[in-house]
Amino acid sequence: MVEYRCNDRLYYQSELFLNQNAICHGFTSRLGGVSNGKITGLNLGFRVGDDPNSVLENYKLICHDLNLNYKSCVLAKQTHTDNIRIVTEDDAGKGLIKESDIQDTDGLITNIKGIPLIVFTADCVPILLFDPKKEVIAAIHSGWRGTVKEIGGKAVEMMKEHFGSEPKNIIAAIGPSLGECCFEFGKDDADCFPKEYHSKQNNDKVYIDLWAMNKDILISRGVLAKNIDISNLCTVCNSDIFYSYRTHRENTGRQSAVIMLK
Repeated sequence: MVEYRCNDRLYYQSELFLNQNAICHGFTSRLGGVSNGKITGLNLGFRVGDDPNSVLENYKLICHDLNLNYKSCVLAKQTHTDNIRIVTEDDAGKGLIKESDIQDTDGLITNIKGIPLIVFTADCVPILLFDPKKEVIAAIHSGWRGTVKEIGGKAVEMMKEHFGSEPKNIIAAIGPSLGECCFEFGKDDADCFPKEYHSKQNNDKVYIDLWAMNKDILISRGVLAKNIDISNLCTVCNSDIFYSYRTHRENTGRQSAVIMLK
């Protein structure tokens, strides 16, 4: 991942994706922005107690910085499911400038140009996917529940089923999120994660490597290891840069992962 700065705003971008001329993308941070109440910075979440007008202004800023179509952004109400929506032209603007029926959805896929797909995180794992052959994109919110449900793998399968994507052609970027250094899980409940992702144990806590697990899920569906970029940026360790629910609790905003076909 490489840094991209615009004024006081900081973004991260995948070098794998920057090599592709057909897309715009980015992982936002909390730096910059106009939110200045309970939530400060570049908050993109409407359901965290921030002033909606500030959130809208933050969207205008990121759309300017990343060359996105503001009026066509698509947002979903995320609820830690493995539900994925195929986004159509009729969905353009839903969740931002018009009412949305995209409920209980944690993944978005489209092959339509000019529609930015956006997912939100504040420790959970964001995954962006792009098939340069078929020109199909996806944005996935994969928290620990979504990871256990293998939502990233399901997205690959849907790209294959609906758009004819070959997994070997898909490139993936796993963005800033909770690292194995900080994702502790109760020992009695950690069995929902395969043992190979238990990185260490401390008393009654087990530390889980969600990055490796999501990478392996993608590989199991045919994505090549060389085509997967992991940021290795932990949102807890870098809570001065990113929103982190484990750190900020009730004062947590939301950063985003966004991708758009030009």
